[in-house]
Formats: sequence, structure tokens, C-alpha cells
Amino acid sequence: MRSALLFIHGLLAAPLLAQCPFDPTITPPSPILCPNEVVMLTTQVYDTYQWYKDGIAVPGAVFQNLGVGYVDAGYTFTVLATLDSCSEMSPPVLVDGWAFLPPYVIHEGDQAVIDSMGNAHHCEGDTVLLILGPPYELNIQWTNNGIPIPGATDDTLVVTTTGNYVVSGAPANCPNYIAQLGVVINLTFDPAAQATIVPNGLQLCASPVGSAYQWFLDGSPLPGSNSTCVQAGSTGSYTVEVVYGVACTSISAPYMITSISERDADRMLSLFPNPTRGAIRVSRGQGALLGNWSLMDGTGREVLAGRFRGYGDEWLDLASVPSGRYWLRPELGATWLPAAITVVR
Repeated sequence: MRSALLFIHGLLAAPLLAQCPFDPTITPPSPILCPNEVVMLTTQVYDTYQWYKDGIAVPGAVFQNLGVGYVDAGYTFTVLATLDSCSEMSPPVLVDGWAFLPPYVIHEGDQAVIDSMGNAHHCEGDTVLLILGPPYELNIQWTNNGIPIPGATDDTLVVTTTGNYVVSGAPANCPNYIAQLGVVINLTFDPAAQATIVPNGLQLCASPVGSAYQWFLDGSPLPGSNSTCVQAGSTGSYTVEVVYGVACTSISAPYMITSISERDADRMLSLFPNPTRGAIRVSRGQGALLGNWSLMDGTGREVLAGRFRGYGDEWLDLASVPSGRYWLRPELGATWLPAAITVVR
């Protein structure tokens, strides 16, 4: 705005204020841009234009409209409009932009073993949950080996198979801004090593051999059974889990024992009543009972111990033993088979 002296018919008039009879403005007045978004700043119709960015003239920006992008976020823009040789500057408009953290994924589910290359290994049958973190909640798509997984458009992906997983998605404020996870999630599901039970005379043996063993009878652990072979002294379903130095192992297929041979029967104790509520009678058929004995629970922990006193049969007091399945292990100077005892209350 400038002040001027006006002369009318040779007469000196008083000073008057003169300014442009228009006020240019910019729309939109406060734009907030999404990444990769472009918006058009515009003003009213005038004779000429010059756009400014933070007070510096933008070369070639001499039209009614000016396109600005996400890279212009944080700058102010003005336009100098000229009409009938009168020029007026618009108020400034700040161009802002949405800022988002890069996409990230949270892992949940079964624990992984990490190899020397940093890859996660799970066992077949494990489940892993991959969860895309906020604010990416729209237009989600998971891929495996670069191929979109049909129907995998939720923030959580349930994974049970080996693959290379990536996800992309958009924030709610910018649904057209599709951001992709910057890393590939490598998941490997290894098959479990499984032993086979092979009969060997009076024993059952695990094949191939491993570094540690746990045998089960009817699903309950056999105490002290950390060996390649066990005596099959009772009828039932035998299984074994063997450690082979790999992350994944599984229990063997069951091996059924439906009867005990006469030779085996000669090496077994007779128990009555079984199940028992408190006391149980132990006998060996022929000969006296003489030697130590121990009662083991399903984990192999000793819960009671004592000594046979040399009688034909003896009564054991199990009143203090909780309900459950136990194994009576005799030490009678020969290879005697453990006997299963069930205590009920």
C-alpha cells in the first residue's frame, strides 16, 4: 500500500491512502499431505502471478495454480497477484505433511531357534503369528516368496509353513500411501526327527540311537529310562522320544505289548490290590524278598524308598502317597522288572 498526493484541476488535495481493490488468498488454506501426494495450490483469477516459497520466488511459477508435494512440507507459500497494474501479496499458507514410522512386524507364538545366519527355525506343527504394527491398518497384503497370499489382508498372519514373508499396508489417514516392510521375514519349519521302536529279545530299543531318551508306557514317563533300550515288563503302549542334536524331535509311533512271556513273568513282582487306596502286598512267586526298593513318580522322582526284609511277601504302606501312577523298582540281585502301581484316593 502506497501514499500519494492527488492534484485535481490544479488544486492540491489532501493525502489519501491508495491500495489494490482485491485480496488474493490461497486454497486449500492449510493442506496436510500424505507421502507421495501432490496438491494444487490455487488463487483467484488475476492478470499475472508470481508464487513464492519461504519468501523466495519460485522460478517459472507464474500461473494461477502451483503444484506442491510431500517434499514441500514445512514450507510456507505466498502468491503475488497483479490486476490492472496493481499488485497484492496473499497471506502465507503452510504446507504440512503426515509422518509415519516405517512398517514393523511383531512375532508371537511358538519359540524359535535362531541359526548362525540369523534365520528363525521352528518345528513342524508350530504356529507363528506375524502382526503388522500400527498405524498400518488399511489395504494390507501379506506375501510369501513374493506372491500375494489369498485372503491375507488382516494385520495378523498365522504362519505354519516355511517361507519368506513380507507385508504392505496403509495408514488410516493416508489410505493411498502403501508402505512395504523393509525386510523379508524368513521362517523355516523343520521336520521332527522320530525314532522307531525295535524289539530286541526281552527289550524294546530305539533306532537310530541318540544322545538322550525318555520312554513312556501308556503315555506316562518310565522313571530312569534314559537308555537306548528298556525292559518291556508290562503290557501296554510303549513310546520313546530321542534327542538327536536337532531342534525338533517327536515321540515315536506306539509299540504295543499285549502279553508278557513266562520268562518275563518270572522277573515280575505280584501286587495286590492294584489300584490301591493305601497299602499293597508285594510278592515274588517263589523265594523271599530281600533287597532295596524305590517308588518313582511319572517324572522319575523318588517318592518313597525302603528295603524288603526277606519274607515271602510284604506289605508297603502308601498312605502318604498322592493319587497317581507310580513305578516300584526292586533291587533283588537280579534283573527284575519295574511294576506299575496306581494309587487312588
